[in-house]
Amino acid sequence: MWVSFAPESRLVIDFILGPRKQYVADELVETTDKHLSDSKPLFVTDGLKFYAESLLKKYGRWVEFPKTGRRGRPKKPAIMPDKDLKYAQVVKNKKGRMLQKMKKESSLVRI
Repeated sequence: MWVSFAPESRLVIDFILGPRKQYVADELVETTDKHLSDSKPLFVTDGLKFYAESLLKKYGRWVEFPKTGRRGRPKKPAIMPDKDLKYAQVVKNKKGRMLQKMKKESSLVRI
């Protein structure tokens, strides 16, 4: 089960039943965006890589790098996150039911 919700009001924005696959994460980000206003909220996810890729697909922009004039292949175009996109990732390491370690990251990598 994939769920998007607003924690401050405990409002469930949308949910999708499906496997842990990229296309399901893409669908959740698309449907969540339809229910939100024009401003981009803070997205907080667990360590699953599908969320970051879906957010980049939805809120990213293609950047083409200029030619340098040097020998070799030019740098390939890449998807860069929008400057207004706020994203954080919380990764929890558990042993049994006990929380061993929690790591917080706030960067969104490019594709």
